[in-house]
Amino acid sequence: MAKTRKLPKRIAGVKIPKKLRKRGGEIAVLLNNPLVADIVAAGLLLAANRIAQKPKVKKAGRAAKRTAEEAAQTAEAGVVDLANILAFAAREGARAIKANAGR
Repeated sequence: MAKTRKLPKRIAGVKIPKKLRKRGGEIAVLLNNPLVADIVAAGLLLAANRIAQKPKVKKAGRAAKRTAEEAAQTAEAGVVDLANILAFAAREGARAIKANAGR
């Protein structure tokens, strides 16, 4: 039988309890088997697909898309305004330099 190992104390900044770390090591050893890993991956994809098909999730996705589009449009307008302000400042600066160059 393969030697079990422990999971690290923290994964992605989240502390894992000791009992779970010990049992998780057994699962990690099992997941090293390519066949088991493929079955688990297929199950996770199926679960994600089922969740994505729920009406509430679809509605939330559409709302998030609209919000992102609105944010992008607002950012675009802000960038255009900033570019216009910088262009105006550059023109006025150049005029001031030209006006003072003759003195």
